[in-house]
Amino acid sequence: MNMDGPLDFENEDPLVNPPPSAEKRKKLIGLDDLLSDHYKEKSKLIDKRNRKRKASSKLYDSDDDDARGQQTLLSIVDNCQNQMNEICSEEDIQEWGLCMFGVQKAPTHSLLPDLDNCYLLKEFMNSQLNSVVDLNPDNGTAFLEGLLINGWLTKLTLTCARVETIICKWTLDMLLYSPKEDLRSSACDFWCYILLSQNEVNGAPVEIQWLPNYQILKKALDSYGFRINSSHDVELPEADSKSQGPPQNIRAWLKFVSACCQIRCKKPIFTASQLEQIAETLIWLLLDRGLQGLSLLLQECLISVTESFKEGEWVSSCKNIANSLASRVPQDMNCLRIVESVSGVDARSKHLRSTIANQMLVVLLDHKESDEKLMSSLMSINLKEKSCNLFRTYMLLVLVENWLLSSKLVEEKPVLRDMWAVFLRNCFSQINSTDLRPFASKVRTKASYLLQGFRSD
Repeated sequence: MNMDGPLDFENEDPLVNPPPSAEKRKKLIGLDDLLSDHYKEKSKLIDKRNRKRKASSKLYDSDDDDARGQQTLLSIVDNCQNQMNEICSEEDIQEWGLCMFGVQKAPTHSLLPDLDNCYLLKEFMNSQLNSVVDLNPDNGTAFLEGLLINGWLTKLTLTCARVETIICKWTLDMLLYSPKEDLRSSACDFWCYILLSQNEVNGAPVEIQWLPNYQILKKALDSYGFRINSSHDVELPEADSKSQGPPQNIRAWLKFVSACCQIRCKKPIFTASQLEQIAETLIWLLLDRGLQGLSLLLQECLISVTESFKEGEWVSSCKNIANSLASRVPQDMNCLRIVESVSGVDARSKHLRSTIANQMLVVLLDHKESDEKLMSSLMSINLKEKSCNLFRTYMLLVLVENWLLSSKLVEEKPVLRDMWAVFLRNCFSQINSTDLRPFASKVRTKASYLLQGFRSD
């Protein structure tokens, strides 16, 4: 028995030994609850992990969706870019230009005379000056070349007011066939001086004992490799590797032809039909991109040719030139280039440009009836149809512009002006600004520009 321990009645005293509180009792009793709480907490952690996993999977899904969206957008942009490239390439591929010169032939020098019989050289040999220059038959050619290059041959000719046949043929051969720039340019200047002296009013013209004909000039052009002759069944050339480009002597040839045409009223070297062929040749040469540096000279020469026709010859000859060109030119941008290359502002240049454009329209539309019916066929074109050839429409638009606005037809026939206005409005209104067909924007822009002219009138 424990003597120090509490007595039995003391254990029953609530003050000495108080009963356990309800809270502690609950804790002791709630062991099962703690276990259930443990499992609840564990399930909450599992739910939290599941939510995180779902959230991350949604994030990955959204990234995949974004990637797929970007890929779709890129493919759409690529398709649009390809369509635009196709449109641009189709428009860019439509360029003008023909290679008018092929392989050049060796010159025959059929004009080159025997200088032993030259009167001018004989005069020098028999003069006292020969003791200074020591002229003889062996160095006669070199002596004449020196006179020609230094301009003394021209001065002697103008002073004597006469040029003999041998000098004429020799200088023309230098002009047409010499590979030396100083010789051919000096020979060209010589001929221009003596030919244009025929037009002088006060001074006496130079007596020219020999003049060339058209066949000599045509033969020279053939030797240059010019690949179009006067026949209508000739196949138009394309640029190829065999082409040697424009010949060196073509500049002198053009200047000489221009001078011959300017004196036709006093010394007719060419007939009307030959002038027609020369005019056609000049217009063909304007299609050669290799001759773009000579465009101004070609234009001046063409004006000289058209102005040399007599009044009674011009109307029929103009139509002959236009018919020949329209029947032979390819039905592409070269049609427009031929019309627009006749860019003179004089009356005959405008008449020729208008006539060529009209004949081009007749060929393109296969329409040989009245002007009003030709315009009606243009008005009937449905530009909304996807199968509509807008490049052909663009050509027709430019050709009608040159046909009507380069002539007085609009003033003489007001109905043509009204029909032309309807056609322009169709070109503008039937083509949307968002139309991606090749040449759609060009047709619409051109029509809009021309319509502005109608509103301002």
